[in-house]
This record gives sequence, C-alpha cells and structure tokens, in this order.
Amino acid sequence: MLNIEQYSVIYPEQLWLYFSEEDKEKAWSTEHKYSNDAPRWNAFLNRLCLNKVTEWLQGDSGFKVAVCPSDEALSSIWEVVNGTAMQLGKTRWILIPSEASDTEEFCVPQEWVDIPSWAGNYYLAVQINLLENWLRVWGYATHQRLKSQGMYDKFDRSYSLDGENLINDLNVIWVKQELSPHETEATLAVIEALPQVSTIPVEQLLEKLSQPSPYSPRREIPFTQWAILIADDQCRQKLYERRQELLVQPTTIKASAKKTVNLSKWLHNVFEDSWQSIESLFGTEEAKLAFGFRDRRIEKYKFEVIKQLIDQIYTSRDEEQRKQAAEKLGKSGTGDQNVIAALIHLLNTTDDQETRWTAAESLWTIDPDNPVAGIKRITDLGMQLAGNPVALMVGILPKPLHKLAILLRVYPMGSKNYLPEALQLKILDNEGDLFLETQARKADNFIQLKFSGSPGDEFSIKIGIDNVQITEYFVI
Repeated sequence: MLNIEQYSVIYPEQLWLYFSEEDKEKAWSTEHKYSNDAPRWNAFLNRLCLNKVTEWLQGDSGFKVAVCPSDEALSSIWEVVNGTAMQLGKTRWILIPSEASDTEEFCVPQEWVDIPSWAGNYYLAVQINLLENWLRVWGYATHQRLKSQGMYDKFDRSYSLDGENLINDLNVIWVKQELSPHETEATLAVIEALPQVSTIPVEQLLEKLSQPSPYSPRREIPFTQWAILIADDQCRQKLYERRQELLVQPTTIKASAKKTVNLSKWLHNVFEDSWQSIESLFGTEEAKLAFGFRDRRIEKYKFEVIKQLIDQIYTSRDEEQRKQAAEKLGKSGTGDQNVIAALIHLLNTTDDQETRWTAAESLWTIDPDNPVAGIKRITDLGMQLAGNPVALMVGILPKPLHKLAILLRVYPMGSKNYLPEALQLKILDNEGDLFLETQARKADNFIQLKFSGSPGDEFSIKIGIDNVQITEYFVI
C-alpha cells in the first residue's frame, strides 16, 4: 500500500497532509457533547480536518484564519450538518470532509450553498484516511460553479459535481485573486434571501426536530423552514441544547422494542453485540472458503494468467470482462499485492454495482481486513426457523452522495451444506411494504438480495419458512 509521500508524487497538484495519532486524540477529546454517535463522529472528522488545514494555512502561508461564525458555534452546526466555514481575509472557504474512497463526485450539503450567511467562495473536497493517517484536498469548486453546474438532489438536499469539474490545485485560488481584483465577487452566485425567523412556528419546529433520532433531522421539514431556523444562531443553539437534553440514548427508544441495527454506525466501527465478524465466528481460513466463495473451489492459476487478469482490470473497457477477472482473482486465493491493488482500483473506478460487489467479495477472500472492501457482519440466528440453523450476513459499500450499497445473504449453519428449500428472504420498507424478495431452491448454499439506500432510510428483513419468520430491523 502506498504512503503519503508516494501519493503526493502521483498527485503533486493536490494538498496532502499527514496527521498523527495525537492529532486524532486531540480532535476526538474536544468533541463529545452530541446527541448520539453519528453527529459525534461528524464533529470528530470536521475538527480533525479544520485543525490540519488551519495549521497548514498558518504555517505555510501565514494566513490568519477565523472560524465562521465562531468556534463556539461549531458544535451546534456539526450536530446537524457536515462541513466547516473558515474566513481568510475577504474569502470564505467551506471544508467538506469525507471518509469515502470514491472521489469521482463531490457532494456539498445544501445548507452551505443556499443559506446566504453560510455560503462561501470556495468549497474544498477533503478526503480523510484514518487508517493511514492522512487527508488530502483533492479539489475545489466555487459557489458559482456549484449553483450553475452542480446536480441538485432534492431527497438528500445536496449539490454534487463530478470530480473532473473540480480544480485540483489550491494555488489557483491565489493566482486568480492576484490577477483579478474582482475574483472574490465572481465566485459567488446570486442567492435568494431567507424570510425572517418570525415567519415560521419556531417552538413547534424545535419540538419536532428535537425528537430522538439516529441521524440529523435536516430533512424532517421543508428546506426553507429548516434554513431559517438554523441560520439563526439562537434558534440553532436551542435546537442543539434540546437534543443534548434528550440524549437520544443511541437508538434505544426504537431499538428497545425492535432492536434496530444502525448501518451508518458500522462505517465508524460501531457494531451491535449480536453482529460479529465472519472470521471471529468461523475462523479466518474457513471464513474465506465458507463466505467469500462458498460455492466455488479455490483455483491455482499460473503467474502469467494472474498477470493477464490484472491487465484486464486496468485496460479492458468491457465491464463483464472486468467483473469476470475480479471473480477469478478472488478464486485464485493469492494475496499478492498487485492482485489486491487491481481489485481496489476496480472498486474505485467502476460504476457498475455488480462489478463492485464482485471485487469486494474477492477482497474479502484474499484480504479480509482491507478497508476498501466495505464492511460485512454476520449474526447467527440459531435454530429459530423450524429447526433449521441459519445465519444472516450484511455487507455495505459506500456510494456517492452518502448512499450505501447493501448486500444481504442467508447461509445454512451447523452441518448443513444447503438451505432448506422454499426458505424466503424479504425486504420491507419503513411502511412494511414488500419491495424485494427471493426464495431458496433445491441445493442452494445461500440466497441474497442487493439494493441501495440513503442515510435515515429504514427497512426490515424477514427470513421465513413453514409459517415461521424472523424479523430484523435496520436504519441506514
């Protein structure tokens, strides 16, 4: 795996900053007063990002950096929105940190674009790698470009730009400002002014938005009302304080009855007790065979064949060929670094979800702990299905716009090699309506379903046979 020095040689125009374990501890130690784990983690990433970028600006350029609206106000912002505003002279930078490995798309919450007092001149896309201890600013866009060229997602309330539409070199900011005295004004698009806070039922909205939830309430009310509320410093602070008072008892309000599994927490290595790693349940070698490619034999390929498969991933324009190459590399059983690098490259470059899952499964087999391959956990459901022992595995892969690709699998347990015929796997939405299902046939050693979802989406899984059903509840 490459280090930060090697990365900076490959992408010399991008800003690369190293941080230490002490830097992470410092950022974490200051961010604890939040309603649950999701905003607390959001605050940690933003604080780490802010600290390191500020340190770079003050050390490298001697700039005086001021946090907007103030450092004291950051907690009330990070409770509900990702991002940080910083003032450098006459220009405002908006830092948008993300742990996602996919840098094909830059996503900015609508609040930073459409609230006049929050909008900035420049929006910086910051990727954070907590395993290798670095962050990079892989591009930036102006407010004007986000508004004119960005794709608006009404459901997610965000603006997104393709990576190719970002400027990679931060030095361009300084150059443009030196060449054009009106550059700062040219970066801003026209924004419609917000009505006064007195035009909305503040107390009623605060009551609604303060209710316990495992995610930000930013989509619970129309955007205009939401924007008026959080743009007002006093109202936003009241919302923050009320959510602290309720302390959302990590999903226990809902989970006490339903034992809801929060998949977004999995991205931050927070797992419910009944969900464990496949390796811990079965042992590493057995897990590779049983859950990476249970129905396929490990095949030993010659070096020349391995090289051809790797080349196929990098050079082929045929998506099916690349998927087949990834599958064969997983079946090869080799943990060669070139094989791993090729599979990571495929995961980061393909838009085809089937190909991504194939590459991820291959990594699960040959490099189970690789963080790029997403996260997988399993729960042993025991003998609850009419005496048939089964286990449910859930795998997740981050997608653009904070969405998750989700893989569900049911496996036989114990001495069973096959699932009982007619065993059903169903996915229901938050209203209890069925939207995906599958059924085991004779000699199936697993059944599976795949779909995608957004933060806050709720669904349930039903596994059943002979009028006996097990239900598991989830929120993204």
